[in-house]
Amino acid sequence: MPVHPLPQYIKPDSSSAKVATVKGGDEYPVLATAKYYYQIQLLAGQKGWVHRSSVSVRKAPRYVAGWNYLGGTDKFIEASGAAALDVVMPRWYGLNPNSLVSAAPDKRYVDWAHARGKKVWAMLGNGFDIELTDRILSSPANRAEVIRKLAESLKANGIDGLNVDFENMKMDNRDEFVLFIRDLKKSLAGTGKTVSVDVTRENPDPNWSGSYDRAGLGKAADYVMMMGYDEYYEGRGEAGSVSSLPWAEEGLRLLLRDVPAHKVILGVPFYTREWTVPASGGKATAKNVPMKQIDGWLSSRGLTKKWDAAAKQNYAEFTDAAAKPDRPAEIQRIDRFAEARVHLNDRYIGLVEPVLNIRRRRSDT
Repeated sequence: MPVHPLPQYIKPDSSSAKVATVKGGDEYPVLATAKYYYQIQLLAGQKGWVHRSSVSVRKAPRYVAGWNYLGGTDKFIEASGAAALDVVMPRWYGLNPNSLVSAAPDKRYVDWAHARGKKVWAMLGNGFDIELTDRILSSPANRAEVIRKLAESLKANGIDGLNVDFENMKMDNRDEFVLFIRDLKKSLAGTGKTVSVDVTRENPDPNWSGSYDRAGLGKAADYVMMMGYDEYYEGRGEAGSVSSLPWAEEGLRLLLRDVPAHKVILGVPFYTREWTVPASGGKATAKNVPMKQIDGWLSSRGLTKKWDAAAKQNYAEFTDAAAKPDRPAEIQRIDRFAEARVHLNDRYIGLVEPVLNIRRRRSDT
């Protein structure tokens, strides 16, 4: 029988104007309730009211997740033990030119995390290798083999899900990447395992941004994680924030045009960069500095942080007085992120808990 589109109204009243229609089976975050209606968050910033009789509601989980990128199990436990994390994401899987995918899961870490109520979403990376990624994604047989190996390993080790971190891809792989995520999710059907995918903050670069079909990935995956960092990076040669608040906020707005808020997780950097800018001009250089070292960095130089009203964060800078003929004076600057990123997360995605499911409406004939 045909499925009828479900109308969304401007007001909690079926006599008001319609703003959109939605399909049966779709899910949307609930923003407000009225006597007979729910207000839901649609894509592209739209909102609409739907009659309660046409929907069901579930509570969406909220996660605080953290990547375990460097080191092994002991280092991961040290880093994650004191953190208020619901999910840990160790880098255990990667694309491989010989075996297609390499795997190094450690059941000891899985057991440690589970004993503390944490889920494990192991990370699958592509190592930024654009050619190897193309070789695997462009071949249905290679995609299927990688998925088979991943599914077997996740199930054998009791891992709760997979976080896919493919960066630097060809535009030709855009649709194939969505197929990969969709088929990966299908291979785990009935297991309760989660598939999340990382995407960069939208930018003009075709390989690092344009290669993501964010709307397609939002439909295929359980969660889409926006990497809200590297606004300014060392290779750019220009000093600036790792993640200014307006830049991160606009990135979320752009992503929410394509992906429902209850599927979005904001990636927040816990590092900054110490920039060195030649006073005489030229490219800036940088080194990464963990956020926990910033107070010591400021204290050792006798510096006081200042507020950058445009970036909405603190920073500090000084001029190196030890200039020499072969080493001109240098201006050094370091940024420190404000707690505003917590409020940004709450404003756009963190407060989403009830999720509405549109029931399929069938004709009476």
